[in-house]
Amino acid sequence: MTAARSVPRDSVELGVTRIYEDLLGVDGVDVHADFFTLGGHSLLAVQLLARIKKTFGTVVPVSVLFEHADEEAASVSVLSDLVRRDLGGGQPDSPAGPVTLRRGGAGDPVFCVHPAGGDLLAFRELVRLLPPERPVYGLPAPPADTHPYEPELADIAEHHLARLTEAQPAGPYSLIGWSLGGVLAAEMAGRLRGAGARVDLLALVDSYPAEEDEAPGKTEILSAFATHLGGVLGRPFAVPADDLRPLSFGDGLARVLAAARAAGALPPGTDITELLTWLTLFRAHDRARRRHRAVRPVEQLLLVFASDADPLERDRAADSWQRITERPVRRHLVPGDHYTMLTEPHVRELATILTDALRAPAGRS
Repeated sequence: MTAARSVPRDSVELGVTRIYEDLLGVDGVDVHADFFTLGGHSLLAVQLLARIKKTFGTVVPVSVLFEHADEEAASVSVLSDLVRRDLGGGQPDSPAGPVTLRRGGAGDPVFCVHPAGGDLLAFRELVRLLPPERPVYGLPAPPADTHPYEPELADIAEHHLARLTEAQPAGPYSLIGWSLGGVLAAEMAGRLRGAGARVDLLALVDSYPAEEDEAPGKTEILSAFATHLGGVLGRPFAVPADDLRPLSFGDGLARVLAAARAAGALPPGTDITELLTWLTLFRAHDRARRRHRAVRPVEQLLLVFASDADPLERDRAADSWQRITERPVRRHLVPGDHYTMLTEPHVRELATILTDALRAPAGRS
């Protein structure tokens, strides 16, 4: 027998429910159902909070989507309660970060560094499983504020270091970076060490330093972006570069958007300009990674690779990372691919590895 749906109890819940239904393209949303369980994802989450601000005049920070993860998460009920009490206080999260991913006890904080495209919600399942005594913060990508937007990776790392040291003026520091975030975290750790600060944990999750290869063209970037989009949104799909090659850049992006909709990764109403914002960061971050060469020494490294990755590529990456530290690089494998290692059930094994490292005695993590 199907459980009865919990319906809106007042005008606020009704208004938030309609926003959910419009964004997700579904009817009859239960007020206690989690936004992400219903099919929401990072791109829609940004739109969700923008719609709430426009409708109610209340700013709900993106950190709420993480902080309530152990309750009803991002449900109509939880967000409606924030609107009623105006707990957003009219102040959004700084676009520069850090964003509170989970409040913790009195332990030193853990900082998670964004991948290409700047998506922090990829860490959502992981942060629930990290040691409860450690607050967890996310460092989101700085906005693309120039045209063309072509930052160097060192510039992005410096941006994050300024925010990190504002949140935690003195070490020891703990950094977790996934994908591009690992390259950024390594650069940050090297700079922190050079400044005399202690980094107890530098964990690089399926992170590969740049190789000597040619920069991809617009067609290849669009194809890679499509694969990334499907991975982070949990609805894998692909748009081969050969299918995009005859098209203009705008038509190619429209093809990616259509494929994402067909795969159920994005709802029919998603605007192409929203996708372009994400693509702009993804392309800039990919370029920055390819141009960067890790040279700053770090105290120690923890590498966690997805088991589905090419073993030869894993070995090459480990050898590259070994060049910037005198201690033996510690390697672990987690089941899954680059994206599924961050989701159930594989994320539990990843969290166990990171938890052991975070709780190890200083200097032995």
